[in-house]
Amino acid sequence: MNYPSTVRDVLRCEGIDNPIFLGAGEDAYVFVLSDSEAIRIFPAASTDFVSELVYLYERLQEYSFSFQYPRIYDVRTHKGIVYTIEAKLSGRPMGEVCRAVDENARRRILRNYLNAIHELAAVEMSDRDFGGLIPSAVWPTAKTWEEFLRRQLETSLRNIGSRLSEEFPDLRHTVSRLEALIDDQISWERKSLVHGDGYPGNILIDDDGKVATILDFGRYTLVGDPRIDVAIAIELTEMVAGFTPEDTAYLCSLIDDDPIAANACRAYTAILLAALYRGDARIVRKCLRSLRETVGRF
Repeated sequence: MNYPSTVRDVLRCEGIDNPIFLGAGEDAYVFVLSDSEAIRIFPAASTDFVSELVYLYERLQEYSFSFQYPRIYDVRTHKGIVYTIEAKLSGRPMGEVCRAVDENARRRILRNYLNAIHELAAVEMSDRDFGGLIPSAVWPTAKTWEEFLRRQLETSLRNIGSRLSEEFPDLRHTVSRLEALIDDQISWERKSLVHGDGYPGNILIDDDGKVATILDFGRYTLVGDPRIDVAIAIELTEMVAGFTPEDTAYLCSLIDDDPIAANACRAYTAILLAALYRGDARIVRKCLRSLRETVGRF
């Protein structure tokens, strides 16, 4: 694999001549440093961005989870490039595991996955505004969750509204209904942690089919309503090789929430993700399908 020259420079600085690649997210490349440690290199991230990650992971340590999450031991820089020394985390990619098991085991993993997403909702970020936790161009911040929802809906429609309308004639009605529910069923007061990108590509599974690790908190992480994380799981699970519409339907069947609120959150998230990933035709098609499936259900 070819890495940016800045990444290679950091690896050389740390004496890593034959790097063992673990993975890459939106912002970083991760390599083995030792049996128990990994090095995460951020080619374009600022020190402020990484400082916010440190803050978040320190907050997570105040809670008890059934899974691991990134733990940063040290923050370093080399020629202006920020990198971290972190715990090496265990588990295998969720998609890889699910492709190799039978339907019963697969459904057990999907249940465990959704339960782990629910666990994150216990984290309260009371000292932060609603919206984007880590400074980025992805999410705005707002004093209330309802203000965030309105602003982000407006931005999303500006970016992809015309395209969605061409294939989904009920868009105007759906948007009007969502706007009416922002102060009702999909309002939210608690400043909960929302991963924002907790799809199976960021989940590692252990040998017992349980969630071992949740990865890649970062630019998509929010402070707000954790039901968004559940809706993101529903929208993006099929984007990982091996998952099917039947898996999405099964995840939907596990949601224990008011049906109006659940379907409204799903429709809202479909619009949000269609705009965010508007260059990815598969995601846009999946979001359009969700919009059609929720018509008349909220």
